[in-house]
Amino acid sequence: MLFLFSFLSTCLLVPSLAAPAACEPGAFCYQAPEGTRVTVTRAGDVLSLKLVDEKGTSLSKNVTFSQNGVENLVNCQANGNDNTCQAQIAVDRFDKNLPINVTLPESTQPVPFNLAALTPPPQEGLTKQQRRQFSKAHAILMILGWLFFVPTGFLFARLGKDLFKEQTLFGMAVWFQIHRAANFMGVVCICTSMLCIFISQQWTWKGSWSGSKYWTEVHTDLGVISSVLAVAQPINSLLRCGPTHSKRVIFNWAHRCVGIIAFSLALTAIIIAAVQFKRIWNEPLLELVLVCLPIVICLTATIVFSVLESDRFKGKASFGEMKVRNRLVKIRRENATKHDWPHILKAPVIFWAIGVFFCIAVALSLLVVNGYKNT
Repeated sequence: MLFLFSFLSTCLLVPSLAAPAACEPGAFCYQAPEGTRVTVTRAGDVLSLKLVDEKGTSLSKNVTFSQNGVENLVNCQANGNDNTCQAQIAVDRFDKNLPINVTLPESTQPVPFNLAALTPPPQEGLTKQQRRQFSKAHAILMILGWLFFVPTGFLFARLGKDLFKEQTLFGMAVWFQIHRAANFMGVVCICTSMLCIFISQQWTWKGSWSGSKYWTEVHTDLGVISSVLAVAQPINSLLRCGPTHSKRVIFNWAHRCVGIIAFSLALTAIIIAAVQFKRIWNEPLLELVLVCLPIVICLTATIVFSVLESDRFKGKASFGEMKVRNRLVKIRRENATKHDWPHILKAPVIFWAIGVFFCIAVALSLLVVNGYKNT
């Protein structure tokens, strides 16, 4: 009887190689015979290894993770005399359909576990897929705001003042109403986009001093500054003085400068995203060209029409025609037509440019929608 009691006590007290230990849900644990407790958990794309020496001695071990003959050595180093050590290894090194073997340096027999059995802890807030959808919405809304609505408003303010001169829209000039409506829609898209990215990042700051990657911080800083300036534009427009006021020219230049600075910063932020954020922007070169096209079109149209409408250009054109035609007839024709031919070109150029802006915004939005395909 005494022999039987001793035998049963030995069987119950001596741990086996893979005897289960108290383990948190979704983790893999076992108690090694050397007195080391092994715990493997998963957090996203990382496997976390934790060793605890129940004898209280300091730990420093090289643990082997092997699968299908391929070995990955993980150095588990404790801090000082601590009896606990932790290490990490990327999940993408393993095939989720095959078992993974864990081998301690003092053990000869590996202990297998399945990657699929490791479930990450319950995630608070949005899922990874939902966060990505909000990131895509952020990018698409910024594209619509800065590359479609804002350039449209700029062209009508710069070149559209001569269009629809005889008509008004709700009691005001047509060009001004379109300029104001386009920029208002742009600001709405920009503000909604900022809300989307803050939701995606769970209201975590990713700009300067956040510890994020360099280009993420730069992109965030430029995006926030440009968005603040964009919101300030319609606000300062409400405070403008009358058209005949002596200080109206100060407002005009301040309004222009703020708009130019905001658009330049926003364009830089979008270019950084197109070139650096390759998970969502899969075609950097194509996207870089498309992003730069609106500013190229706006600058080209502004420069060309400024030259065509300049007095020096008109003088040269008049001098050439005077050699062919009678001076008096030329002067009369000039007074009659008032050089209207540059203004005649403005309407098709403006509406062609708006069509191009729209196509660019749609193309970039489709590229963003197809992002995250390889991750």
